[in-house]
Amino acid sequence: MATFSSPAPRRTHRHATPRQSDVTPPRQRRLVGTRVVSGGTPTRSVGSGMIMDVDETPTPGPYAYNEKTAAQRDIVFAKTEELVVGLYGALPVEVRQVLRSTDFLAESYTGGIDIVSGYTLVASARTCFVWSHATLKPSSPSPTCYILPCPPPSPNHQNATSQAPHHVLVPSRTRSIEPGLILVSPTGTTRFWPSISSGLSGGSTFEAQQLPLEASEEEYVSCLVRADPGWVGGGTGGAYVYLAATSTGRIFRLGVASQAGKHTLTMRLFAPPSPSSSLSLTRLLGWSAQAPAVGPEPGNVVALVSSGNDMYALVETRIQKWTLDREELRSDTDVAEVVREAIGGGVGVEDLEGVALAIESSNALVLLVSYASAGSEEDPGAMVIDQFGFGPRRVYAILRLVSHGDSWGVDGVIGVPYVANAASPPAYPELTLLSGGAVVAVLFGDVVVFCARGTPYQDRLVLKSPTDRLLGLSALPPTAEVLIITSGTMLRVAVDVEKVKGFQAESLPNLLQATLKQAILYSPIPANPLQFILPPSPVLDGEALMRAAEGTSAAVVASDTEIVRPNHDLTYQLTARKERLSWLIRFINDNGALGKMSQRSRQRLATDAEKLYACHQLWIKLNEHIDAGATHSLITDTIHAFTATHPSSTSTPSSLRASPSTPEQTPTQDVVRDFFKYRVTDVGRLLVFMVDYLGRLGGTSLGGIGALKEIGGAVITLQAAVSYRAYNLGVYGVDLPMIKPWTSRPAVIDAVLTLVDAVTRVATEGAGASASAIAREVVDLLPELATLLFACVQERLDWLGSPMAADEPGSERDRMELEDRFAQLRPEILETLRLTSYLQQALALATTYTDFPSLASLLLRPTPFPPASNPHASLIKDYLDRYGDAFGREVVRWCVQQGEARVVFAEEGVWGGIMDGLFGKNKKGKGREGADRVITSEYNAIAWVNDMGRGRFGEASGRLLEEAKGAGEVGSRHFMHSLGKLAQLAHLQEGGSVDETMLDAFHDGLDFVAVQEKLLTDFQSALGSMRGKQKQSLDAQVDAIVRAKATKLKDSEQRGLITIFEDHVRQTLQGKMLDVEVVVDVLTLKDMEESIEDYATALHLLLRAEDVPDVRRLSSFRRAWCRVYKHDDWDAIRQTANVTDSQLTARFRATALYKTLSLVLPTILSTSPNDTLPEGFDLDPEQCLPVPLMPETSSRFPGMPAEIVGELARDFRAESSAVERMKLEDVYFRVRELAMEDLGYTMQ
Repeated sequence: MATFSSPAPRRTHRHATPRQSDVTPPRQRRLVGTRVVSGGTPTRSVGSGMIMDVDETPTPGPYAYNEKTAAQRDIVFAKTEELVVGLYGALPVEVRQVLRSTDFLAESYTGGIDIVSGYTLVASARTCFVWSHATLKPSSPSPTCYILPCPPPSPNHQNATSQAPHHVLVPSRTRSIEPGLILVSPTGTTRFWPSISSGLSGGSTFEAQQLPLEASEEEYVSCLVRADPGWVGGGTGGAYVYLAATSTGRIFRLGVASQAGKHTLTMRLFAPPSPSSSLSLTRLLGWSAQAPAVGPEPGNVVALVSSGNDMYALVETRIQKWTLDREELRSDTDVAEVVREAIGGGVGVEDLEGVALAIESSNALVLLVSYASAGSEEDPGAMVIDQFGFGPRRVYAILRLVSHGDSWGVDGVIGVPYVANAASPPAYPELTLLSGGAVVAVLFGDVVVFCARGTPYQDRLVLKSPTDRLLGLSALPPTAEVLIITSGTMLRVAVDVEKVKGFQAESLPNLLQATLKQAILYSPIPANPLQFILPPSPVLDGEALMRAAEGTSAAVVASDTEIVRPNHDLTYQLTARKERLSWLIRFINDNGALGKMSQRSRQRLATDAEKLYACHQLWIKLNEHIDAGATHSLITDTIHAFTATHPSSTSTPSSLRASPSTPEQTPTQDVVRDFFKYRVTDVGRLLVFMVDYLGRLGGTSLGGIGALKEIGGAVITLQAAVSYRAYNLGVYGVDLPMIKPWTSRPAVIDAVLTLVDAVTRVATEGAGASASAIAREVVDLLPELATLLFACVQERLDWLGSPMAADEPGSERDRMELEDRFAQLRPEILETLRLTSYLQQALALATTYTDFPSLASLLLRPTPFPPASNPHASLIKDYLDRYGDAFGREVVRWCVQQGEARVVFAEEGVWGGIMDGLFGKNKKGKGREGADRVITSEYNAIAWVNDMGRGRFGEASGRLLEEAKGAGEVGSRHFMHSLGKLAQLAHLQEGGSVDETMLDAFHDGLDFVAVQEKLLTDFQSALGSMRGKQKQSLDAQVDAIVRAKATKLKDSEQRGLITIFEDHVRQTLQGKMLDVEVVVDVLTLKDMEESIEDYATALHLLLRAEDVPDVRRLSSFRRAWCRVYKHDDWDAIRQTANVTDSQLTARFRATALYKTLSLVLPTILSTSPNDTLPEGFDLDPEQCLPVPLMPETSSRFPGMPAEIVGELARDFRAESSAVERMKLEDVYFRVRELAMEDLGYTMQ
């Protein structure tokens, strides 16, 4: 019989014996409970270990459990391949009522199961309850309960507290007669009932005695056991032996004698010491006995176990071997050192205590010890480092001891996976062997641990309720079964020893997976007293846990009938599977094991739950569609088509593992239901397939719109999965971004975008009056589809931008492409939402994705001005208060870009500061003489207005100068230069310093504008004769100007030059700003009879140009000088017959060359030797001959046809050839000398 007792007063300190008065008493020890085992099975103080002489025929052996009884075990609370836990029977009503309200931490309770008598016992300090369990069944009513009073503490122990007594049942002659009972309080007060039947009437008929304990030495009873009578006479018959051991090492032998039909209790000292011992009872009681050959050391007797004539006593860390017949001590060996060496190599094992002992065979014992581990996490003791960080706690280990003569050796060590915490009850572990020690069961107050010898198998049964307690356990030989009594019920555990023996380290994931399955299957059972927990974190294999969790999750998703009960109601079945997955992750979290799992594994579990949730939502939509009266479903069609084109080898649970097939596991003719049962993992592929299938259907008729409505609604279930993920991020411990999330694969994004485009077309094009209702229903999908699209794209961007994705080839390119694509799509989709009356949804999306440009656009359309007329004015203020300048800058930027700057200027008090920040108010550089200059800004076109209004004239001047460079109209540039010059002068009047460089730039700019304005005036003068429609035609005007103002060019038939001249004239008439090179061409190609100085003007424009590349500037200089040289008829000029020198000089002064040199020589001659003029400003006839290459010409005229470029090249060569043929070397120097003389310079 095996028993369990709650903390009874057991003193664990040793006492020095009178025979060895020089021995110093050792330090006090931890309070440890004790027990005894009969027949090789460890037991405690209930009736399976007490040694008493019974003067009666022994009772039959342990009762047998027949097949009929086994058939009643139909309520299962836990099940793995190695063990099954089921309900054995109920406790008596009286016991349940008492234990239901008991505080086990404040009140002492003990209990035990006696398989010899077939009775079970539970006792407190005041009351003992006994009932028969031999005939109990799960469906049995409350058994008869015998209630007896417990012995009070001895008056000799003044400081003793009220504790539950030690107990042992006295088996009766036959099973039909109730057994007797012996109760012994920790202080030695003893009560004996020959039969517990008196418990039906109060149990007041008992015999009371007192064990002669030494109260002065605080001696207490530490255990009470019953020994197997098989040793008597060497046969199987004989009387039971009962032994009571104490905290000082003494053992008392109790006996039940029968005189005249009356049973009485006798007691005497077991193996009394020699007369010299101060603890001898020879003088006190007149007993006589032969002294043992070896004197035992005193100490707390932790456990007594017997087998045949041999009895073993665990005295702290010593093992004593006794003979029961002669009461001789054969050996007394301290095993502390060999135990320490076996556990930790002698290191890190502190405060070692023997806890329990069991007999495996004649030369092998099983010892349970506890110790405080001082090792690291890699040491065996690290398995119980407190998960809350409170430091090391008691560590339990099982050792197999093998006898070597008078010594013991350790043959194996098993760490017990038990972690005590502040809420754990006091630990009085109980040890039981199954199948000859192949399996060891250890009972704690709230946990039963099963360990195997020779394999890594370990499992635990843990009580669910913190108020529940395990009160005892007992093996049921010869089967590998155990009975367990809790404070609420009795359980039966059947162990498959062969499975345990075949357990390998590779089976750990399977064991963990079995634990997870049990948590899913049996935790929801209200009557189940067990909870399912994982091993403590330090010993939990994270890799095994991940494989187990992922396997369990996959089994649920695939409708494995071991976890998911078959059900034709698919809605109920899907809900049950969702609950299973919820139980799974809750179980992992409750055990604090989530930290053992990698992010990838956590996300796999989360993905399974998301897909199952999405399938559930899709099934609901399909049911709603059919329940609404539809006779056909496109979802059903697509599932059939998908299943046909994408067969799956995992469509049934039978492919997941080799298990007997059931009708539920076999695919039925209902393809749709089979998909939702077995192919949940393919839901993402299915939704993409639906969109492709819809595209193949085509059509824009009413039927097409209906199909779009159904498929669009189905795909929106993806949003349910995304929302489910966001809601459960903390539950699964997922750190974003997800690793390759299934909801944002490129195919998924393309499918959702396809639906968005299709719905947008319906919204913008309409589908006719007859289809207006269903078309509106389709358009109503747009907000949800847009929300889904944005979520999918952002999710993929997050993944592509993560460090994990950086290692994948092409991820950065994909990210940039998707970002650009998203930036283009987002404003378009949001604007579509606004136009289809879903402004609030558009605003929500813009806010969610911090798309402030789109948010500003949504709020400013369609009536931005005046601000008071904008219906969203209050929202703009709200968003400005909420997001500050981040939103305000986008409002200002939109107004500037859309030409609605008046909106922000109308509320300058609101937007002034934001404009300053956006326009770069403080971005300044230094000009000449330290003057401030504003750096180029993209907002200069409007920023100068803000500067003017705020009196920042210097900054406004700089902005106008920069902006004027990009002005495309002559009038605009003229205005900017003029206003900029005035602003600079105003800045000077305000006390600012003059920026000479800026003023020069304004002057040059105004001069350039003046040149163009003069050209325009000159050209318009040629249009005076035009009338009617001819004058309105721009091409006709160009022709007229060419004929009137470029006669030489027209007559030259140089098509390339004529073409570019016509283009330049056209731009001039349109008021476009021409660049310097164009103006130079116009000035040098037109006729010069009335404006010969335009050649010099062209050269000076090139001289001051800053934005012309040097190569092209030199080419322009060469073309201009060529045209200067070929302007006059030099052959006629050089005809000197009958011409005087003065006449010849007059001819020279009339040439374009003289006029040009007269205007450019002052610039050349006044230039400091330290300054250099651009190359080409002064060219003689030979230097101007090179022509530009075609690539250079193409770069100047981008987009010009190649044939025109070729003609230009020929025209340039013709110009140079004409000059070369003139041979002007002689006249050039004379004209130059003449110009210098007239200017007052001397030729060098």
